[in-house]
Amino acid sequence: MEINFNSSKDFTVGVELETQLLDSDTLALTQSSSDIIGSIKEFKDSVKHELMMSNLEVISKKCSDVKEAEEDLMEKLRAVMEEASRHSTLLCMAGTHPFSRWRDQTVTEDKRYAQLLDVLQVVGRRFNIFGLHVHVGVNGGERCIYVMNRLLYYLPHLLAVSANSPFWEGEFTGLKSYRTKVFENLPIGGLPFYFHSFSDYTRLVKNYLATGTIKTIRELWWDVRPHPDFGTIEVRVCDIPSTLREVICIAALIQALVKRFSDDFDRGVCFKRPHSAIIRENKWRACRYGIEGEFITEDGRSTVKAKDALREIMDWVGPDSRALGSYGHFKMVDEIIRGGTGAARQVLTWKEKGDLKEVVRVMNEELAGEVLGGRQR
Repeated sequence: MEINFNSSKDFTVGVELETQLLDSDTLALTQSSSDIIGSIKEFKDSVKHELMMSNLEVISKKCSDVKEAEEDLMEKLRAVMEEASRHSTLLCMAGTHPFSRWRDQTVTEDKRYAQLLDVLQVVGRRFNIFGLHVHVGVNGGERCIYVMNRLLYYLPHLLAVSANSPFWEGEFTGLKSYRTKVFENLPIGGLPFYFHSFSDYTRLVKNYLATGTIKTIRELWWDVRPHPDFGTIEVRVCDIPSTLREVICIAALIQALVKRFSDDFDRGVCFKRPHSAIIRENKWRACRYGIEGEFITEDGRSTVKAKDALREIMDWVGPDSRALGSYGHFKMVDEIIRGGTGAARQVLTWKEKGDLKEVVRVMNEELAGEVLGGRQR
């Protein structure tokens, strides 16, 4: 089997949103994905099932920039939310649902999902989580591997700024991203490895396939991975933020990083790989503290406040964002740094209201206000 990295235009953007489906009365997760998908004809290829029927994936088209992705997703989310309301269903976005239990979810009827659950057992059945996936076009397999290697150190930063899952089955976890810890239970989930080349990557994939470790490349559930079919690098580490505005500014940050590293590849820039232990520890810190914590620096000898590290990244790749025409969205990352992530807003609402149902209500109203102007039936 040959694994070819398909040609792609540099720095195109594709965004995938895993959204929560809520019962309009109880605000618990509800199993209505089939009803909604079956009724949406215009965007049938962009609105898809996920493992659980309370999870609906909304996918953008391949876009030339993040503004186009925002407009495309806004249109699709509006259609989904309007159709959902006909089935007594609301939408919100967060890495976990604050109080619904995984035991109460229904798995989507699909041969692939059935096979996965047969292998994963309780690890798969507990997979009641929601993420943001961002694809960025990278022209060439070798360039993609270089970009992936460079991105590894910055995955914790992207997790911190997107953290949005402090609750799990009615409990305040004390973490900013509990979704991360559920995700890491997957046998091939979490941080990937450094690769020497595209052939080094394909050698591992072929070995995994030959030994039955995976059935398809889609089962490499890494936090960042090449997507050879699309010709993209796919960043998967992020919680799904509560608003489309946050989604798009994080996508703009990812796109700018990819451009910077792609250009470095073209210039033949060598770099010293931070030790994997540093990245692993930083990911834990992002999961636990979000943007309120500290990260270990690349040399492993000191720490820097997460907010300061994010601002340094913004200063560093700001020119790349301007070159991409995405700076207007990119600079909104600073609003998250100053105002807090979705996780912080969830915890604040919980402390003020003392009711996790109100946490869900606020998240739904955030999204509805943005997409529908607050109009919900």
